[in-house]
Formats: sequence, C-alpha cells, structure tokens
Amino acid sequence: MMKKFLLILSLLISLPVFAGEYEDALKEGGPAFLYLHTNYCKYCKQFNPIYEKLAQANKNSCRFISVDADTKYGQYLMYQLKGRYIPLVVMVDSRRQFMINIPPDCLLDYACVDKEVKEFIGK
Repeated sequence: MMKKFLLILSLLISLPVFAGEYEDALKEGGPAFLYLHTNYCKYCKQFNPIYEKLAQANKNSCRFISVDADTKYGQYLMYQLKGRYIPLVVMVDSRRQFMINIPPDCLLDYACVDKEVKEFIGK
C-alpha cells in the first residue's frame, strides 16, 4: 500500500504544471505583462530593475508576472509562446485576441518599454 502511495505521489510531483499565475491573470481580465527570465542571463539581470520600476508604475492598470524559464512552468510558457530567446517579454490582452512581444533591443531602455506598455494598455 505504501509503495503505491509513493508511486502515485512521485508521478504527481513529476507532472508539469499547466495552470499558473499567467492563466489566472488572463481569466481575471485586463492586460498581462509576462516576463520570462533565467538567473544566469546577463540581459535578464539588466532588465530586472526596469521590470520592477514598470510593475510599480503600472500596477493598477496591468498585471505583471515574472516566471523563471528554467522551471517546468516556464518551459511550458516558452513553448506555448514560441519563445526563442531569454528574456522574453510578452503582453497579452485578457481575451488573447492581441499579443505583442517587446523586442530585445528595447528591453534595456526604460523609456522604450514604458512606451510599449502605455500603448498596449491604452494610457
């Protein structure tokens, strides 16, 4: 009996997570800003303070979500969004009818990313 329990438990733990904060944000409505990153990415480290500043400045009009791309959930999102590079920054409306990728050359310029966010959320 214990062996069966441990086997089932190990299977459940090893299953990838397919629902998370990103999907919850889309269900709740409103725009979502998704930031996929890794701990070893130098561009991610440079973008982190910009991300924090954007999230603080726009917290009432957009949901900001940060996901480690090395996790199973992060890998799942990279696959779903056809991500080819890290950091991957995507904005999606609540009905998934419109999505934009913020280009990598824009990510290290706060003004550029802020402009993209404002245009997307209609400010």
